[in-house]
Amino acid sequence: MTDGSHTTQPVGRRVFRDEIREQLIEDILGGRLPPGTRIVETKLAQQFGVSQAPVREALRDLALLGFVVSSPFRGTEVRRITPEELLEIYPIRAALEGVAARAAATKIDDASLERLEELITTMREAAAKNDHRAQVIADADFHHTIITAAGNRMLEHVWQTMRLSVTTCVTHSVTHRSLHELAERHVVVLDALKAHDPVRAEAEIRRHIEEPGEWIRAAAGAGAEAPAEANTPKRAKK
Repeated sequence: MTDGSHTTQPVGRRVFRDEIREQLIEDILGGRLPPGTRIVETKLAQQFGVSQAPVREALRDLALLGFVVSSPFRGTEVRRITPEELLEIYPIRAALEGVAARAAATKIDDASLERLEELITTMREAAAKNDHRAQVIADADFHHTIITAAGNRMLEHVWQTMRLSVTTCVTHSVTHRSLHELAERHVVVLDALKAHDPVRAEAEIRRHIEEPGEWIRAAAGAGAEAPAEANTPKRAKK
């Protein structure tokens, strides 16, 4: 029983909220909801067959995670990441994942190492097929596996709030290097983790993340324009 001082959200509503949030995240990261796409509560409610309440709550979660933005005049739309923001992301990611790799190197288990090897294989297969979307997904999963292996819940939480930014970074890398090269860049990171060398693991992951930032900065300095909507994965060529 409750004393009436607070209300408890019904279990069904919480489930709907979580399912809607995760589906929208998947659609945004998968490019099915490109940057700038307007999200209308009533349409989503009809799509999921629910009331607007869980949809509204899911969108609030997405706003906190940085996936959507809301304004009085434009409503809610998928967040656009500017070239300037993109350049600011790389050093933050490098620092965060450097901490994760250092911690993971001392405690990573065989199952996680096997998972990382599988993801490199997936990236190589995607490169052979020129499948940008599969490459981006496997790349992000590779980094998330290291974050998880670090065993730090706060680190995991912070990384989750950067998922859109991480996907944007990975997506943008394919405009500067071949998919084959991008896949092979993960091998040295895996080798350091296999060696359980925390110093080497941190150095390798930081270099792995910082170098693409330098590619973008160099391209910008040469007059090349970084796409303002780089967080949309390219479709695989048929």
